[in-house]
Amino acid sequence: MAKKKADKTSKSKTVAQPDVESPKVQTNGASKKSSSNGAPKKSSSPRRTFDNSEIGLVAGEVWQTLEGRGEQTLTSVKKSVEAPGDLVTAAVGWLARENKLRFVQSGRTTKVTLQ
Repeated sequence: MAKKKADKTSKSKTVAQPDVESPKVQTNGASKKSSSNGAPKKSSSPRRTFDNSEIGLVAGEVWQTLEGRGEQTLTSVKKSVEAPGDLVTAAVGWLARENKLRFVQSGRTTKVTLQ
C-alpha cells in the first residue's frame, strides 16, 4: 500500500516556466574536445608500419588469389589472403598503382580483377 502512495505523489503536474533566455553557447570549434568529431581519443598504442618488402609479398599473394579465383570483392580478397586487412589493402593499392588491377563496379559493389 505504501507503494501506491509513492506512485501518487510522484505524479506531479508540470508547471510551465516563464520564458527565460538561456546563455548563448558558441560552437566555433574552440571547445576542449579531444578530436574533431567529438569522439574520445583512443589510447595511444604502438603504431605498426609496413615496409615495402611486406607489402610486396602480400601483393604477390593477392595476385595469386585473383589469378586463381578471378574477380572478387575486396572483402573476399582480404578473407582469402592470410595477412592483416590493412596490409592487404596496401597490397591492392600497390598493384593498382602499377596498373595491374581493374576495378569493376556493379551497383554498390566494387570487384577487383587482374588487367
